[in-house]
Amino acid sequence: MPTLVTGATGFLGRHLVPLLAARGDALRALVRDGTDGSRLEAHGVEVVRGNLLDEDAVRRAATGCERVYHLAGKVDHRRSHEAETRAVNVDGVRIALAASDPDARFVHASSISTIGPARGPNDASDESVPFPAFAERFVYHRSKRDGERLALDAAAKGRDIVVANIGFIIGPEDDERVTGWMVERYLKGVIRLVVEGGLSFFDVRDAAAGLVELEERGRAGERTILTNRAGNMPLRDFYARVGRISGVSRRQVLVPVGVAVPLARLAPWVAHADEVEAVANWWFYDPAKAERELGFTVRPIDETIADTAAQFL
Repeated sequence: MPTLVTGATGFLGRHLVPLLAARGDALRALVRDGTDGSRLEAHGVEVVRGNLLDEDAVRRAATGCERVYHLAGKVDHRRSHEAETRAVNVDGVRIALAASDPDARFVHASSISTIGPARGPNDASDESVPFPAFAERFVYHRSKRDGERLALDAAAKGRDIVVANIGFIIGPEDDERVTGWMVERYLKGVIRLVVEGGLSFFDVRDAAAGLVELEERGRAGERTILTNRAGNMPLRDFYARVGRISGVSRRQVLVPVGVAVPLARLAPWVAHADEVEAVANWWFYDPAKAERELGFTVRPIDETIADTAAQFL
């Protein structure tokens, strides 16, 4: 029986599909009209054309699949795009769950953002930390949280569902600059201002491997953080490391978020104001559960940064 992957042509999907093909899975992917599916076909993937929000198309893709990797999502922090973001990140989950076989193993690719920011730079949150109320104002994070709730509610009713809370993935083959834009703009000298805050940087290749491990050994109805503990870095430290590793160092100026947000409104081509507001928190996480229960391991973060920068140099 086949394995369905939604979002298979995306940044994470293009690293997951080869792993599943190497495992011997018969693969099927839901791919939008107009999107190049040749890379998938090279791995023997059956391409089903359709939109994630088209229930009939998703049902055609999911019929007969014993495993579903739901990767499709929209990364957008702009309040003006909230309706479109919620459509993909919430309605898309609802449709994928309804279209999938009730007995299928369903792997939901969520985000560490659904756990919320840590209390400070010396803390790292795990799966048990309550979501801080102030973070509800962030559009992307709220949409991912609501989509995750749908998956966990279905699991509570007996569905075989595991949830991966994935770190801030970077790495090679980021063709759409989903996250690599931060590195690319730094290397070009566009990003010169930085705010207090940090992200849990994580290799996309390790994320793909972690999803497979979670599907094979994860406990249904639970969330599992997949990230690199060495990737918990303040933004200014991350950019300094990018400069050191790439050999292209750019001077950074630390500014208060109350200054950075208005400046971003004046120069949205550098970073959108809503993105700046969101990133000015400590998005640090502890992957101990994945290490303990899945045997999860990651490559050195410097290797990840080097490979991320290489595609933009």
